[in-house]
Amino acid sequence: MIGRVLLVCVALAMVLPAQANIIDGTDDRGALTELGPALGLSKDEIARIRRVSGYVGCLSPSPSVGSAALFLANDQILTAAHILVEASGKRRSKCFFRAQLPDAPRIDLLLDEGHVIMGAATPKAGSNDDFAVVKLAAPVKGAEPFPVTNVPVKAGDRLIAITAHPAGMEKVPNDIPVVQACTVRRVPKSSGRTNFYRSDCDATGASSGGMNLARVGGKLVWRGIFITTGPWRDPKFFGAPYNEAKGSVTTSLATDAAVLAAGKRLAGE
Repeated sequence: MIGRVLLVCVALAMVLPAQANIIDGTDDRGALTELGPALGLSKDEIARIRRVSGYVGCLSPSPSVGSAALFLANDQILTAAHILVEASGKRRSKCFFRAQLPDAPRIDLLLDEGHVIMGAATPKAGSNDDFAVVKLAAPVKGAEPFPVTNVPVKAGDRLIAITAHPAGMEKVPNDIPVVQACTVRRVPKSSGRTNFYRSDCDATGASSGGMNLARVGGKLVWRGIFITTGPWRDPKFFGAPYNEAKGSVTTSLATDAAVLAAGKRLAGE
């Protein structure tokens, strides 16, 4: 199992000083429209990311917000389950997804039985079960989700990580995703139904559920989603060297194994 780590997701109601779990030096995050070309993303790929990625949030009984992206179909998303479930195990409600395009509509999540698959009945935040595939009340028009490859994630793989609007990135307009280039540092052997990996991706609150992309065979493909990072409000972690034992690390669930099976099942494949 993934072990003891701190949550990335923060509640909408929380107003806290913005710090970050910045690994190995400077904060490499920025606006997709500005950094995308330097990361090798074409104009069409940038436009595709903005249609696919977005915010996911819940309003009741306690507010939460994070990141999500369309998964396998344009009417279902993949995100971190702890955004949708309170620490007590109680399911949140009045949840929605909004793609990061100007004037994109807020689309409700269908959280009734048959429209959502989570890693467990009461998924534990930061665990191998911390994922949710959820149907949308309506499809995102013109959106083409990125494919999942059967090539396993390995140490040294380069990632292009996309988050909706993590804490501390207020300078980036809300309808533009935050992007960064980072690297898979270790792929532990999983004891669960899912696989996971550690990276040096920078993260702050509301990064949970952020889409990890990579080029495989020249094509952009899903690699995983953010579920945890180190103590991002502690100033000593701003620029600290990668160190799993001390918490200077970010963890993602890979989009294979049980995650992929859940997505296919919900999509009716």
